Amino acid sequence: MTKIYAAFVLWFAGISVASAQYVYHDFTDTTVATNLGFADVDFNNDSVKDLRFTLMRDTGSTGLMSVVYVSPLDSARIQVAGQKRGSYYYPDRLAVGDSISRSSSLWQGFATPTFLGYLDYRYAGQHDPFAQWQAPYTDGFLAVRRNVNDTVVNGWVRLAIAADGRSFTLKDAGFQAADDSLMFAGHIWIGVDENRSLAGYTWAQSPDRIRLVRAQTQHPRSFVVVDASGRVFLRGTWDGAELSLPTHFLPAGTYWVGTEGAEGAWSFPFRTLR
Repeated sequence: MTKIYAAFVLWFAGISVASAQYVYHDFTDTTVATNLGFADVDFNNDSVKDLRFTLMRDTGSTGLMSVVYVSPLDSARIQVAGQKRGSYYYPDRLAVGDSISRSSSLWQGFATPTFLGYLDYRYAGQHDPFAQWQAPYTDGFLAVRRNVNDTVVNGWVRLAIAADGRSFTLKDAGFQAADDSLMFAGHIWIGVDENRSLAGYTWAQSPDRIRLVRAQTQHPRSFVVVDASGRVFLRGTWDGAELSLPTHFLPAGTYWVGTEGAEGAWSFPFRTLR
């Protein structure tokens, strides 16, 4: 099911980056859209399923409740980052570049022995105010960790929940293979297994900036600039036909620009020499 795209050494634009043991693996997008349907994920690619994502759709005594929840398949070893909000446990929704480490938010769940947490919970179309997967309905990252024989592996899973709450889609995952090491949500996701060319989109680099150009009629897009260790240097929204990203403050190194929107994903690497 999984395909390793980057492991231990990341080669990109002719530059070797071996400072971390990041591993990214992709799988065919898995969408669950039936009541009590579920999908299991092995986030650290060891052939052992770690998490179960379950959909409850148009259910309950009134048929008006829809829920998406996650539960560890081995609650003694697998944990999900989140917090108790109100009476229940809600996993945190992370963005690209958010850190994942031992100091992340509480690693716990409720309803033993499943220790489940609500990603989405709504009644008659109205959200539980504590649910983290709410508008805007774009991808989010779930922080996870696995502890086996005192070796702690931190990682993430990327997923999206439909605007009506009646389905969800699991997309890919990544982890840091070094014991209990800091990593960042979405690390290596941008620029890996994505269409690096997008019709009508071009970019050019000058000494102090990167200039992105597209057709004026396109929709707003999110963008991010990250370095080889996953740190986010710029993040925002691209609204017009052109976007100018300053680079004069960046240390010498390799960086990636990634953007997402209705037209699809687009990413590319660039280098700075100062």
